[in-house]
Amino acid sequence: MSQQARSKVGGWPLAIAIAVVLAFLFSVREILLPFILAAAIGFILTPAIDYIHSRIGIRRSIVAIVTFLLFVGVFGILAYWVGSLILRDTVEMTRQFPQLLRRMIAEVVHINPTLAQSIDVNALANEIETDLAAFFSRGTDLKFTRYGVAGIFGVIIMLVLLIYFLLSGRQVAAGVFWLIPPEYRAGVDGITSKILPMLWRYFVGLIGVISYTTVVSWIILTLIFHVPYASVLAIAVGVLEVIPVIGPALSLVILGLTAIQQTSTLGLIGLAVFAIALRLSIDNIVGPLVIGRAAQLHPVVIFFAFLSGAALFGIIGLILAVPVASAIKIVMTAYYAEPIKDQPPEGGSGQMALRKV
Repeated sequence: MSQQARSKVGGWPLAIAIAVVLAFLFSVREILLPFILAAAIGFILTPAIDYIHSRIGIRRSIVAIVTFLLFVGVFGILAYWVGSLILRDTVEMTRQFPQLLRRMIAEVVHINPTLAQSIDVNALANEIETDLAAFFSRGTDLKFTRYGVAGIFGVIIMLVLLIYFLLSGRQVAAGVFWLIPPEYRAGVDGITSKILPMLWRYFVGLIGVISYTTVVSWIILTLIFHVPYASVLAIAVGVLEVIPVIGPALSLVILGLTAIQQTSTLGLIGLAVFAIALRLSIDNIVGPLVIGRAAQLHPVVIFFAFLSGAALFGIIGLILAVPVASAIKIVMTAYYAEPIKDQPPEGGSGQMALRKV
């Protein structure tokens, strides 16, 4: 007895299925971050694992486990070292905060003589300190504790998921691909072959840009300008590179506020030159070199994607806004490049009819 042929899955059922999946992901967005980070790290490391497995001949599972242990070791060392620097500078910054606040207000007021006549620096600083003390006394410290505990559990879950993605990530991807109706798999496979290289280069390039920005900022701020709390400033400037367009602008603001606190005019000019040079080197050399032009979008599209992603999915939206928008651009480009069914070819009878009209 022959098996009855099924009907082709139409466009509307697919659209409804995609909408249901997106609605489900939106409802569980608070638990997605460890999965997204583990999948992204596994996606980045998988080509290296496959290369070592094919060239040396060691079992892939062994290569994956060794890679995971190396990643955990490097991650632990960096987390301990960076965490120690941040903790040291944060404690010192908290202790010196009243003096820093008064000095910053005084520098801003000094720029505008009109403000100097109407603003009492000490009174304004005391008011800000009182407001901050009231803010942190309303259970905010308890919230930070909860966020810290949640962050630790999130890291543990991410590492557990990472070993699974390294060992069987391709099987997981194949299982997701199996959910696509067979009649659409060839087209999806063709588009995926264009999207995956862009995503890999984007994530690797983003890590490179963050690392470059953080290391260069830390070296320059520490060794040349001797800026206090250089580690916190450098990490903040580097992490802000995750946020497209707005992040670099905030980095310039941070470096600008740091420059204002310089006692010498030479130091002020030097920090301003460094901020501009750092931005130019990222935008014109490092960024295009490590990320490439595959993920480049119009600034308006980036703003919309960034704000939409942040509003819908929070920090996950911040991380995935640009790559998702770039992937959509690739999908639409490939789709619109295909000829429309039942449409007369260019120069055919359709255009002849138009000419007659």
